[in-house]
Amino acid sequence: MKIKETFFQQLSLESQKAQDHVMNLMESFRAINSTLELDEVLKKIMHFALNIVETAEAGYIQMFDEPSNKLIIKAYVGFNHNINYFKVNIGESITGKVFRDGRVRLITTMEEIYNNMGDLSKENFEFIEKAHHNNQNIKSILSVPVSFGTKRIGVMTLHCFDIEDGLSETDLLLLQSFASQAAIALHNANLYTEVQNTLNEVTHLSQRLKETNTLLEKRTNIHNLLTELSVQNKGMNAIILEMNKMMNTNFVYADYLEGKLVPQHDVDFAKCIDDIFFLFTNKSKPAYISICDTVQIDCYIYPIRSGSILLGCLIVEGSSPLSQLDHIIIEQGAPILSLEIMKLRSQAEIMYKKTYETYQQFLKIKNPQHAEIAAKELGINSHYFLQTALIELDGNVDLHALENDALLLLTHIKKKITLENSLLFSYNNKITVFSSVPNASYGAYFTEIIESSIKWWNERFTVVARAGISSGQYYPGQAEENHLKAEKALLYLKKQKKKGILHYSNIGISSFFLNHSLEEIDAFLRETFSKLWTDQGKNDELLHTLFTYIQNNRSMTTTAKELHIHTNTLYLRLKKIEDILDMDFNHYEDYLKVQLGFYLFKTFLGT
Repeated sequence: MKIKETFFQQLSLESQKAQDHVMNLMESFRAINSTLELDEVLKKIMHFALNIVETAEAGYIQMFDEPSNKLIIKAYVGFNHNINYFKVNIGESITGKVFRDGRVRLITTMEEIYNNMGDLSKENFEFIEKAHHNNQNIKSILSVPVSFGTKRIGVMTLHCFDIEDGLSETDLLLLQSFASQAAIALHNANLYTEVQNTLNEVTHLSQRLKETNTLLEKRTNIHNLLTELSVQNKGMNAIILEMNKMMNTNFVYADYLEGKLVPQHDVDFAKCIDDIFFLFTNKSKPAYISICDTVQIDCYIYPIRSGSILLGCLIVEGSSPLSQLDHIIIEQGAPILSLEIMKLRSQAEIMYKKTYETYQQFLKIKNPQHAEIAAKELGINSHYFLQTALIELDGNVDLHALENDALLLLTHIKKKITLENSLLFSYNNKITVFSSVPNASYGAYFTEIIESSIKWWNERFTVVARAGISSGQYYPGQAEENHLKAEKALLYLKKQKKKGILHYSNIGISSFFLNHSLEEIDAFLRETFSKLWTDQGKNDELLHTLFTYIQNNRSMTTTAKELHIHTNTLYLRLKKIEDILDMDFNHYEDYLKVQLGFYLFKTFLGT
């Protein structure tokens, strides 16, 4: 019970910390949107960026300047005036690459920072060195693109000089969310500046400028209203409901993980959701699409993303162009919805992380009484039979995208698992399914669910899913053995670069070699087959003969027939092979060695 209390206390603290981050973000959003003066907005952005990322000690924001095709410093904190002369080309150094690629950079070692600055011009290097007295002791850098819609407009960069583990992945997520709102504020301020300049220069456009100002006012009012709902913790559904009230046409939100529609919609429309997600998995730009199945559905899709991760889509039915007001409502509402979704994700990830840690502690417990108590803390009542499945997703260098994929597959499996006493959670790019059942008869049902889920995934996505499964009798305090077997089955699939599922019981003799590296296996093969292996070009025919002979269980007739040679020729080849290898195949140890070598080659190195 004490473990349970500690668990929930930690969970409460983590949730409160996440809530504090959200409140800080919301306060900053309101502050940077409180003015339309561009210079003031830029100063406030940098001020609040350092408030949100508490370990950052200095920072600057660069905006893209079209005439010079460079990134220009527009506001800074913690640097001296020399930072104003720091102007980089697109693709130059860290910030130039962030702007070019649209990808964040979190660099946590001085060596890596300077390596990434290798292409920085000598002039720019001198300016950045002079801009801060402690620049040579820099510990970490966090740089994120600032984009409005699909257009990148600048880069925001934070520096940490004194704290070793200063900037973190959490800071990255916070700054990304802040950057999306900062982009809106900058866009609004730029629009306001353009409007004011136009108003001063062209008096006959006054009516048009009034309309633009009205739209800006509506944009600000809409943003403030939706932000207020988020600050008051009204939730995603309330924000969607309010957006629908303001729009000239209705829309629904389709959640990528759950596949649910908010508000609920008709069945025909719901059937198209998978197709919509497939089209927009890697797209960030909204578009009009037409889907034909039993009925034709025309709609406008606005994908909601957090960095590279697709969270869901806003869907407006119909082929008619959206009004300007509807576009504003969607553009203002999408980042706030994204933040709401990430709040829910953050809470779920905290819960899964705590579950993972508690599960790992449970596996290490050997005392039967303590193990049963720990199992109940996880919601598991001990039975006599255990089933464990470890699922891994592989094939995407973006770890955040892999985590999102794991959550999607986990959601799919949860809908199918109906067994009581089952524990399902994801951590990073892996999913754990742990089940305690009365007897082994449940094994086929368990395996079928995992296999069908893996098949469903691999038929739809390029990221590979594979699963190692283990089952067996359970005695309290011995759960780790079953878990390790599932890990071995997964490792076997990974070493062979295969997808699908594998039960530990089907590995066979290979289980003895899983912990050996491919280099060790290769060294054994070179030692076993000596010249046949090292001079393959010269002795390829002999090596093929030996492998065929072993594969046919030493049958001279079958081997000769398969090689299209006479048995006498085969006999002479085998004698030659024995001479080269200095072996006698009639001696059981010699033959066992080449037989094992053949097995290892086919299993771990062959095609």
